[in-house]
Amino acid sequence: MAIVDTGAGPTPGRAGAATAAAQPAPPPASAPFAEKMAFYRSQHTTRGIRATHLFGILGVVLSLPLLVARPRAGLPLFAMSWALQVSGHVVFEKNRPALTQGFWTYQLCGLAFWCEEAAELLRRQGLGGPARPAP
Repeated sequence: MAIVDTGAGPTPGRAGAATAAAQPAPPPASAPFAEKMAFYRSQHTTRGIRATHLFGILGVVLSLPLLVARPRAGLPLFAMSWALQVSGHVVFEKNRPALTQGFWTYQLCGLAFWCEEAAELLRRQGLGGPARPAP
């Protein structure tokens, strides 16, 4: 994975703030899914972003059938769930959502990421797991 110097300087609240100026570049579209997941994880390092995505991704998934069956209930849930995730990027990560780099690919990464987080919570490893940085 390539590293890009944004010139923005350290970002408060991120693990490794001294090296926060060096942001990983997204992998090319032809890259294997594992590389894309590594990039996705690099954009979701704080407990705050993990919490907003834990609830936000679940809300989006639950809202999809409601959008068809009961649009008046599904649309607000869908919108609030996306807003929660985007606000997590603004408040906790200070970056743009990964899906701006490839909508469908990073939707799948988000679902895989949610499954990893849920599995770690079920194993009682906490939000972010034992080997992941805390804010």
